[in-house]
Amino acid sequence: MIVRQLTQELLQAIGIESDSGGRRRSAGHVRQVAMYVCHVAYSMPMGEVAQAFGRDRSTVGHACRMVEDRRDDAAYDGFVTIVERMASAVYLLAGRRP
Repeated sequence: MIVRQLTQELLQAIGIESDSGGRRRSAGHVRQVAMYVCHVAYSMPMGEVAQAFGRDRSTVGHACRMVEDRRDDAAYDGFVTIVERMASAVYLLAGRRP
């Protein structure tokens, strides 16, 4: 999924992954941001997001709440905003609707 890959690349570029509590934690964080962007920015129903990520709908809801809560931090909000913009740009260049 494009959004997930963009999120992973950005986290690696700014060095967040190396500061986290290991691969499992960072993978979960990437997945949460990607799920959030798919659901909130692209208005995908939680069921579709869950199916795309191989997760349950309640997991998507939890991810969205976690990301939304963390957006109070200006730096984190900026990061999520960049992921949203980059994902939109990729979809536009590909001639697809996000």
